[in-house]
Amino acid sequence: MAERRRRLRHIESAGQHLLSLIDDVLDLSSLEGGELPFVAKPVPLRALVNDTLPQLEALAQRHGVTLHTGALVGVPMADEKRLRQVLLNLLSNAIKYNREGGEVHIGAEGDGDAVRLHITDTGVGMSAEQLEHAFEPFNRLGRENAGIEGTGIGLPIVKALVEHMGGSVEVHSRVGLGTRFEVRLPAAPPDATPTQDATPPPPAPLATGRAARLLYIEDNPVNVLIVKGLVALRANTTLHIATTGLGGVQQAVALDPDLVLVDIHLPDIDGFEVLRRLRALPQTARTVCVMLSANAMPDVIQRALRAGFAAYWTKPLDFARFQSGLDELLGG
Repeated sequence: MAERRRRLRHIESAGQHLLSLIDDVLDLSSLEGGELPFVAKPVPLRALVNDTLPQLEALAQRHGVTLHTGALVGVPMADEKRLRQVLLNLLSNAIKYNREGGEVHIGAEGDGDAVRLHITDTGVGMSAEQLEHAFEPFNRLGRENAGIEGTGIGLPIVKALVEHMGGSVEVHSRVGLGTRFEVRLPAAPPDATPTQDATPPPPAPLATGRAARLLYIEDNPVNVLIVKGLVALRANTTLHIATTGLGGVQQAVALDPDLVLVDIHLPDIDGFEVLRRLRALPQTARTVCVMLSANAMPDVIQRALRAGFAAYWTKPLDFARFQSGLDELLGG
């Protein structure tokens, strides 16, 4: 049994790595083809960094690395989603290619008509030859067998994103001492006012004295079967299934569920449109919704959270985290 679990963990890890590789390739292809939209607006760096760092805490703890923030001065004109993706890529690399007990420092300052963001680590560093190839797609700079997960596409994506936002990225490194990435972006005009994303409505409290009603909107029968099995282990929770987005909206109005799980890709409308329609109806305007998807790209996750989803859970499901998430939203 233990050997079977070990093999299943390897299969799951390989599947997640392959999914990450596919997502990165699609993202890079979209960037090179000019298909990704960019919306430039003033982005306060301190708020963005403070919102991004919690997503990296588990990775930093796993690698024994400490994150430090210094002065974060400046408001660049940038696409907030894409700049967050740049941060996540650079910071995750700074953590993964660090050393036990290492550090990562992030700071920013004004630089004339630009804002310069820098991320410095105390990791393994790169040689002059490696620096020449740092931004080449699929080039992991000889670290393919180092036991560190990666696709070799993160830095090319960072470079393409920054350049699409009118900026530039530089890297300085010394073997054994660490690496410093500097991202330079145009500064927002002094009179520009940063825009704030709408705050999603707070979840309504779960009524006591009845079973929790859970609605899952998903057309994949395998995913439905898995969630049915997990929910069957829970006391006092009833599960309802909808296989289309429009059907899910109708069921939500009729059921008044305590929680709605929504897949992104549905046969008729996508998960974002499902949420938009639920929020537009008085019966479901405050219904708690969670997105379930195999797409683990940071910009998609942030888009879902900003749209109003209470959480974003990725597939393949981590069963323990799935149950603890339901405990948090529905009660144990």
